[in-house]
Amino acid sequence: MGTESAIRRYRRWYSMLLRLYPRRFRDRFGEGMAQTFHDLCRERRNAGRSLPGFVVGVFVETLLGIVRENTNQMTQMQRTVSRVALVALGLLMVPLIASQVVEGWNWGPGAFVFTYVLFFGTGMAYALISRTMSAWAYKAAVGLALVAGFVLGWSAMVHMSETENPVNLVYFGVLAVGAVGAAVARLEARGMARASYAMAAALAVAWVVTQVVFRDTPAGPVWDIGVRHGGMVLVFAGAGLLFRHASLQGSK
Repeated sequence: MGTESAIRRYRRWYSMLLRLYPRRFRDRFGEGMAQTFHDLCRERRNAGRSLPGFVVGVFVETLLGIVRENTNQMTQMQRTVSRVALVALGLLMVPLIASQVVEGWNWGPGAFVFTYVLFFGTGMAYALISRTMSAWAYKAAVGLALVAGFVLGWSAMVHMSETENPVNLVYFGVLAVGAVGAAVARLEARGMARASYAMAAALAVAWVVTQVVFRDTPAGPVWDIGVRHGGMVLVFAGAGLLFRHASLQGSK
């Protein structure tokens, strides 16, 4: 007959074992599984039945479930990677064909590699992040921020290929601000809102740096360039508002 301390020890070990499940499965079922295991151990103890053999059997069964769930998770991840890679390759065909038929479109191999990485990275980021959240506002905010980040990165790359001025790397600094902010926030809505606001502020500063300090912005009237930058700032700010809305929904 097992004592209460032994049952608590078995539950502690079982809870440690449950950590090997994929996070989404663990967050959804882990606590309930641990409580069910604890209750079953108590029932067997009260019935005067042996616990060690039962515990070993449950642990083996749980290990098989862990292997199965992780295998399914890996399969889903492989499908996601394959789909995103194919879509990115399809999108890459647009600039590749344009470089053959559009006069003056002279991209080097490095530009195509960078563009593919940009396509693939944006797609994978949305696929992975949106899977962790079900709130529509969060998913919309992620999509908006990623599209804006993609446009910003693309524009900066094209402008650098035209001017070869390294000062335009400041725009990649805006993307770095977002990446660091998302990592610090651990993708939580409230922290993601702050990261989006920080990107909006960083982009405004980047425009001042390139236009006022170095006077190197894409060709066109200053007011037109300002409007385009202002529009991107508003998009990042809008993503921040959507993240904030998702945060408020989650707190209710």
